[in-house]
Amino acid sequence: MESKVFAPSVKGLFILHEDGKRIFAKYWTGDCKATGTVKTQKEFEQRACKKTIAMANMADADAISFEKYVLVFKRLGDNTVLYVLGDPDENELVLVTVLTAFEQSISHLLRGQMDSNSLLRGLAEVCLCADEIVMDGLVMETDSLLIAGRASMAQSIKQIPIQDQTVQQFANLAKEKLANVFR
Repeated sequence: MESKVFAPSVKGLFILHEDGKRIFAKYWTGDCKATGTVKTQKEFEQRACKKTIAMANMADADAISFEKYVLVFKRLGDNTVLYVLGDPDENELVLVTVLTAFEQSISHLLRGQMDSNSLLRGLAEVCLCADEIVMDGLVMETDSLLIAGRASMAQSIKQIPIQDQTVQQFANLAKEKLANVFR
């Protein structure tokens, strides 16, 4: 008897302006037709935006079946929408949890400024949050405060030259890297 291990996964995270222009996008696994070339990704995103822009509201996340995938989305600010793309058999609640963690961690780092200009200015933080939540398509973390803390720490450590870091900062960085390796 073969047992399957449940490993929540995500095919992609992307943030679009309400007119369908990409602000941020990150896809995992090459077997997804939406993760082909940048051109096919943008075409997929345009179709997703056209299908969902009228439905997206700021209060709740919505989920739809879209081109053989589950697409969970939520309006972030006046002009942006956050999307999480998953397999058709993926649990929508897991995808909503990823969406909520991504939204809250970004909001925390950008101090609640979720419009397209703020997201573009804080693109490094957005990328770090995505990397903390999902690794190679697998959901790794959903605690938004922990994600935001790690992302802000990574930003501040990177800004200090290695020769100027204290022994404690270096030890903390090494400890965090080792903890991530053994997860």
